Amino acid sequence: MILVTGASGFVGSALLPALLDAPARGLGDAPYVSRPVRALVRREFDAVRLRAQGVEAVTGDLVAGRGLDAAMRGVKTLVYLVHTLDRGGDVVANDLLAVQNTLIAARAAGVQRVIYLGHVGAAEDAASQHLVARWATELAVRQSRLAWTVLRAPLIVGAGGTVFELIRRTVARSPVVPLFRWRRTEIEPVALADVVEALVRTIDDPSMAERSYDITGPERMTCGDAVKGWARAAGKHRLFVPLPGWGEPFEEQLAWSLVRLPRRETRLLLETLRTRQVCADPSRRFPLGRRPVTYAEAVQAVLRGR
Repeated sequence: MILVTGASGFVGSALLPALLDAPARGLGDAPYVSRPVRALVRREFDAVRLRAQGVEAVTGDLVAGRGLDAAMRGVKTLVYLVHTLDRGGDVVANDLLAVQNTLIAARAAGVQRVIYLGHVGAAEDAASQHLVARWATELAVRQSRLAWTVLRAPLIVGAGGTVFELIRRTVARSPVVPLFRWRRTEIEPVALADVVEALVRTIDDPSMAERSYDITGPERMTCGDAVKGWARAAGKHRLFVPLPGWGEPFEEQLAWSLVRLPRRETRLLLETLRTRQVCADPSRRFPLGRRPVTYAEAVQAVLRGR
């Protein structure tokens, strides 16, 4: 049994269909095997919606430690996609409490593997609270006494991702697009499809245990280039205005008033743009076995609704 935590989130919502639709490659005379999957979500509304789609879904609160024993029953592989950006209080403390509660329940239930999707910019001394929280979560996973695999991603290009939606909706709704100091931050944006494929491959391949990989796109660009690239692809002629400072208070207000994104989560994710989001060591790139999707291709997939 595979348990996907954060199953109703941006990546989790794309991962579930991929796990359910395609069988896993097996061994010997059984070339393919099924993947029994369970989703853990916080809200009963999301659980009901997933059950209607044929997904086994349970509710639980990782920070409170509620519902974890039932969720872990019979699970062998845990996929950890959770963050606590939408909760009040200290982000690092909330993330750490959530992962510790989850790992304690996993060990008690006999879970064998944990696969964690973190951030390529995670570091103890990062300027972003979210990146410090991602570093602390990764450390907890590594020290869990379970077989672990850590995957790290930069900005993920896909409909529903908060930072990407901020870019997309701002370009769509404003003739003037402010570009603060983060416009110079280097990133290697990765397509949502590549992140999902990397997760599925890791789930299916136990030999990836005790390894860390960076899932990044094939191109290095600046955040400003990414914004302008989306505008070109969407056919939007906009005035891009370079501005001093990081602009997080302004962007937070913009996120709420213009593009209808949650203020707190948007601000905390915008702080991550102070940090380079690139694969510093090519030997740590995830072995997709093919060229990763380019930024232009990922953008076209969003425009086509894929």
